[in-house]
Amino acid sequence: MSFVGMVLPNDDLNVKIRHTGMRDGNIVVKIETYNSRGEKVLDGSAEVSQPATVYVFTGQGSQEPGMGMDLYNNSPAARAVWDGADAHLLAVYGFSIIKIVKDNPKAKTIHFGGIKGQAIRERYMDMAYDTMDKDGNIKTLPLFADIDNRTSRYTFSHPNGLLFATQFAQIALVVTEKAAFEDMRVKGFVQRGCAFAGHSLGEYSALASIADVLPISALVDVVFYRGITMQRAVERDSQNRSKYAMCAVNPSRISKTFSDAALREVVDSIAVISGSLLEIVNYNVEVCDTLIQSLSLLILQHRVSSMFVPENLLLCRP
Repeated sequence: MSFVGMVLPNDDLNVKIRHTGMRDGNIVVKIETYNSRGEKVLDGSAEVSQPATVYVFTGQGSQEPGMGMDLYNNSPAARAVWDGADAHLLAVYGFSIIKIVKDNPKAKTIHFGGIKGQAIRERYMDMAYDTMDKDGNIKTLPLFADIDNRTSRYTFSHPNGLLFATQFAQIALVVTEKAAFEDMRVKGFVQRGCAFAGHSLGEYSALASIADVLPISALVDVVFYRGITMQRAVERDSQNRSKYAMCAVNPSRISKTFSDAALREVVDSIAVISGSLLEIVNYNVEVCDTLIQSLSLLILQHRVSSMFVPENLLLCRP
């Protein structure tokens, strides 16, 4: 604050406060005070702290064509994340995640010609996973057993478009979330020492965005490996379709009297009648309720601890 003019006894003062920006999640305001003669007598700025914000990152299933592209076109920070991921994926794996998000093609052929193509082919050949045989022995198998030194091309395909193939959907989602978060960070929206959480795939987005433990190249490497491993976990036909599917059901949305026990009874009955494998694998509604309660406690603990921490003490959080 700076006093820039004189205030006389009995002066009426007019105070103007304007929201001018954000800094580390706090509102930045410009403060000006004028006397009754229209002269500025005080000039200053201040930061107004805001309620604690928890940043939660979504898992797979929320992808859609064109997601994140408005921000890509309008935010330099978001564009830098997308371009960094895209350049790495093109150089190492031979595909553009931006084109997959924009166009959602049903197929993409990777060509292995030339020195760069051979290096990409070697990358695919080096990707492997561990599995257990019926005798309990661990075996290491190639993720792309149909690629060898004489393979000239490889085609990814999905009947609904590659954005809905696990290995590409997961990359697209983490890059979208990372880009959106970096846009918020440069605009000053992100609070220091904030609490954060990620659901399933969203854990990677959270760690890369807030904890900053993975550069964008390593993030897309890990997620592509994760996604292709999941994609290869079950047998698929020539159109890349499996015999398995899933749906999300919230019993409370069916009726107030429809409980988890009623849902289990319906699922068990369908499984018996159809003779097919049908199981409830996650109870996410219960988990989310518990998570929200835990995050509320975390925020409360953070507020209490902050009241007793000296300003010159650096807190390190996992």
